[in-house]
Amino acid sequence: MKHAGPTIDVVIPTYNRRDLLPEAIASIKAQTLPVARIFIVDDGSTDGTIEWVRTLAQDDPAIELVEMQHGGANVARNAGIARAQSEWVAFLDSDDAWEPDKLERQFALLEERPDLVGLFCGFRLVGIKVEKIHRPRDNPSLLDLRCANGLGSTSGAVIRRSALQEATGFNPELPSCQDWDLWFRLRRIGPMGVARLPLVRFNCGPHERITTNMNKVLSGHRAIFANLLADVERAGERARIRSQHKLVEAEIKRRFGSNGAALWLILRSFLQAPSKRALAVGWRTTRGIWDDLRQPRPASAA
Repeated sequence: MKHAGPTIDVVIPTYNRRDLLPEAIASIKAQTLPVARIFIVDDGSTDGTIEWVRTLAQDDPAIELVEMQHGGANVARNAGIARAQSEWVAFLDSDDAWEPDKLERQFALLEERPDLVGLFCGFRLVGIKVEKIHRPRDNPSLLDLRCANGLGSTSGAVIRRSALQEATGFNPELPSCQDWDLWFRLRRIGPMGVARLPLVRFNCGPHERITTNMNKVLSGHRAIFANLLADVERAGERARIRSQHKLVEAEIKRRFGSNGAALWLILRSFLQAPSKRALAVGWRTTRGIWDDLRQPRPASAA
């Protein structure tokens, strides 16, 4: 007798993404493993998104529009989680898209590991000059997740609904890093599986999002750092976590062009707890500075 496949609901938070949302929805519809419901949670859009989704939902019973006042993506995600009925809840940001076999490859992990609480995958970073691929480590430990968000953004995550309820969802009080915070709390509940393939197209284009605001990223990082370090008592472990967090902050500084500040953080990290990662981040930062120096400068006006 053939067993029924997994039941999956998808939550898409969106805010003024009328031009990007259709591709995200189409990538869900193209999945080789179908989903039950798609909850599109609009966070107070003013660009015609609401009207377009409302019309779409009239013709597609699998799509449900949830309208909210502007409160942030994680308030919207929690509203979607509250409406979900399936055993699993997947997340997709409205500016990203899935490869057609994403869900199928992720749920294949359960064949040998039925105790998994969350299913993650790799990312293809698009919308930049040179596309990059990020492959998260399979089943990171609690210590790994204290040091960095090794599982990536919400667009790669599929989580057991019961675990989301136990973990009480995303913390909207954090200015950023809410996904990292939730992954850590979920990892306390059970193991995480990662399909180490680039199954999400993560849009790094110039449109506005939290990750384009350095102050929000840094304040969120520092808030979660305090939370993750609070119950660590061993001095050596605290030093390692502090060292790794300096590298995370250095990567943020480097991304926003503050290369000098990044190098100083990398040096402090290495002196506190030497690691291969510090050397790798230092090399990438130094190479970036060198590349910037080699760029031809615009000719000055005569």
